[in-house]
Amino acid sequence: MAKPVEKITLGVDVAKDQLVVSNAQTEDTTNLPNQPAAIKAWLNMLHGLLRIAIEPTSHYHMDFVEAALARGAEVYLINPRQLAHYRQAVNVRNKTDPADARLLARYLEHEGALLRPFQPQDRRAQQLWALLKRRATAVQSRQQLQQSFSQVRISIRALLTQFQQLLLRLDQQIQQLIRELGWWPDYQRCLTIPGIGPANAAALVAAYHRGAFAGSNAFVAYLGLDIRLRESGKYKGKSKLTKQGEPELRRLLYCGAKPATTHQRFADYRQRQLAKGLSKIAARVALARKLARIAFTLMSRQQSFNKQGITYCTAP
Repeated sequence: MAKPVEKITLGVDVAKDQLVVSNAQTEDTTNLPNQPAAIKAWLNMLHGLLRIAIEPTSHYHMDFVEAALARGAEVYLINPRQLAHYRQAVNVRNKTDPADARLLARYLEHEGALLRPFQPQDRRAQQLWALLKRRATAVQSRQQLQQSFSQVRISIRALLTQFQQLLLRLDQQIQQLIRELGWWPDYQRCLTIPGIGPANAAALVAAYHRGAFAGSNAFVAYLGLDIRLRESGKYKGKSKLTKQGEPELRRLLYCGAKPATTHQRFADYRQRQLAKGLSKIAARVALARKLARIAFTLMSRQQSFNKQGITYCTAP
């Protein structure tokens, strides 16, 4: 009987110019230039099945990820916040590049059964996600400038106009990519939801197509809008959002919750949350979560929102 081939477990700490790779089996640490040719040559020197844990770092991890996938490796993108909590749990005090690489390998070695391998998207989908992040940066920068100059007698109207033109160009590129990816019908379905505009709809569609979600609960958890409970015995701690994933997705849904209350059903829903004792902010977050669930349902069922009744109707 053939002996099963053991997988080699690697942890990769990423920087702009250098990669630090730790092998869980041999405990060896390797420094590599973060260059496609060097990465490919090093991966080709390894023999056997590979599974690799890597912490996403801007776009600097993509060359290694693409080379590893081409090599047939299983790649796991590890959430930085989860890794930070894991570091505390296993009492790793030092935070250096080699220590982080070893921690990533250890995390995958012990928790790999609970993780899902990374599945690469169409490059246009990756570009769409990158544009959504750039748009978020532009919006944040505009808000910071408006707040900074609010008490100064210097006009920044021309600068704000430039920001508006930049956002318009970004929105046009985002919509073009959605069309090219064949996601335009889902985009239109999201737009039928009260409170959801072009930016909100684009973010929802991009998030929906990033993975295979078991249901609306999984989708809400991906957005970081699910609730983390803190209870032990008689102790009842405060419930808080997990805030996993991209903050921009939550910001857009939170912003969309305010105009959504122009629809009576959503206004009534918000009022019921207030009647439960929730604050105005918490009630608005609850409505944002509701919008996310509705968007998921519409896209998964290929339906559009019916503003006249309490059901959904099939889109023409």
